[in-house]
Amino acid sequence: MKKGFTLIELLVVMILLLTVGTIIGVILFTSLRGTNKTNTITVVRQNGNFAISQMVKTIRNAKRFEGVSDDGTNYTTDCLEESSGGFVKIITPQDDQVIFSCNNLSNLIDESAVSVVGDSCYFICSQDGALSPPTIKINFTLSQYQQQGSTLLPEKTAIIPFETSVTLRNAPR
Repeated sequence: MKKGFTLIELLVVMILLLTVGTIIGVILFTSLRGTNKTNTITVVRQNGNFAISQMVKTIRNAKRFEGVSDDGTNYTTDCLEESSGGFVKIITPQDDQVIFSCNNLSNLIDESAVSVVGDSCYFICSQDGALSPPTIKINFTLSQYQQQGSTLLPEKTAIIPFETSVTLRNAPR
């Protein structure tokens, strides 16, 4: 009698190894996709949080509110009736003029990593009364940057909205 494995035994072992290998491969692939998604969301969130915190800090500590505008030239300072636009202009305590624009957030975000989604960016100015300081609502949505004509895998895409309100501390009353 010869010692060895039969063809059936070898086939069973090969099927078992193939099944275990497939399961391990699926687990690794899923884990890597989850890591990619987490990294993508983190990049978008970090950029959005930085941009919104810088705008809030600058607007909150502004010396004077110069208005909200749709076109960047005609600013509305009357916020008793809610007004909105893609630009907001303030004067800093150092008397510097700062204009935040939906068209140009490049100094606040890493444009090689994220981009502003379409018309999602706008500023709303409101005021409770003539003696109360204006409140500026900031809204924008960021997405993972995508080159023209390229398609990203689902784990490499993230679209996150950002929204906050800030009241000027130093505005004249």
